[in-house]
Amino acid sequence: MLFENIRTALEALFGNRLRSVLTLLGVVIGVFAVTTTISMGAIATAGITSELQNFGSQSLFVVVEFDNPKAELFNDDDIDALSRLPIDILKQQSTNGEIRFEDESATFSLNGTTANAAEVDRTLELERGRFFSQVDEKNAAPVIVLSSGAAEELFTSKQDPIGKEVSIAFTDGSRIFYTVIGVKKRIGGALGSFANDTSGDIPLTTFYNDVPGISRGEYNFLPITIDLNRNAKDIEAQVKAILDRRRGSDTYNIQTIEGALGLFNTITLILQAVLGGIGAISLLVGGIGILNIMLVSVTERTREIGLRKALGAKKSTILQQFLIEAVVLTFIGGLIGVLLSIGVLYVIVAAVPFLDRVIISPTVILMAFGVSVITGVIFGVWPASRAANLSPIEALRYE
Repeated sequence: MLFENIRTALEALFGNRLRSVLTLLGVVIGVFAVTTTISMGAIATAGITSELQNFGSQSLFVVVEFDNPKAELFNDDDIDALSRLPIDILKQQSTNGEIRFEDESATFSLNGTTANAAEVDRTLELERGRFFSQVDEKNAAPVIVLSSGAAEELFTSKQDPIGKEVSIAFTDGSRIFYTVIGVKKRIGGALGSFANDTSGDIPLTTFYNDVPGISRGEYNFLPITIDLNRNAKDIEAQVKAILDRRRGSDTYNIQTIEGALGLFNTITLILQAVLGGIGAISLLVGGIGILNIMLVSVTERTREIGLRKALGAKKSTILQQFLIEAVVLTFIGGLIGVLLSIGVLYVIVAAVPFLDRVIISPTVILMAFGVSVITGVIFGVWPASRAANLSPIEALRYE
């Protein structure tokens, strides 16, 4: 009897193809939205997590706590104390100004750093030219390595920045010329829009000589790179212990990749919940469509129901038949929605560079099917119950 009811349900649905397809749309859209948004959250989380780990794995960023008026800038003694650990510390200072080449100019961030930056900073790669050397640093040479963004702002695609002279204006009105010796490679992937900027690096000794109002041997932040064969958590604890003893725990903050990942995961979960809720609303709309088509189907087949009941069909059989129709409708809609979602996810992953794999959880697929079937049951109960409770005599008289 069950298979007979399934066959009858399919015949009824295929007998009204257009109406069935239009009713399916709400379920398809809802299942597609729920499956795609939840899966995209997992895919984006995996992709950006990988990017973040590549960008800042085994790295710490120690920053002065400026909200504490008693907090002092880091100094060379702090660096000497930390240097006993298996880490590399970049001495770095920064300021803002205007950079100019011929008629082109741009707001600019100038960084003074040491010659070993190219070895310590794992994200630093050169597209052309070279990084400044220890000799350049010792002689306070007027040389500069531009970011890809700065090079694009100042030079056309046909111009080679290497060997050109750019000038930088400082807050006291002075303007100093530097020779471009290198251009950094643009950072790609998910973090490119955050990591790429309009900046340039010069030797720290040059920075101290040229930039007004900068105290030698003082730093707002300390970029720290940990040896890859060391435990980052242990090193972080040791850094904290040394700085707590020297400065106090309320005078600085340690920023790590785990903190950024935690924030990103929280944001992703919130977005998944919001977008999943929108998908659930689409399923609700689809459920109302199913309710409508089932009520119309009951009305159209009133005489058929009456005839079947007159021939001995039980109330439970009629109820089962119409419930099966609603469930089959939503099951087909759920299947189409999931398949459409999988196809779209593969297209998105292929199109976005930093997404490297499609992640579709079986739990998400089962949930999508489960919700669609439950929707069919919930919105099919009333029409099915109405059909099952029809009086055979009144049904046979229905025109």
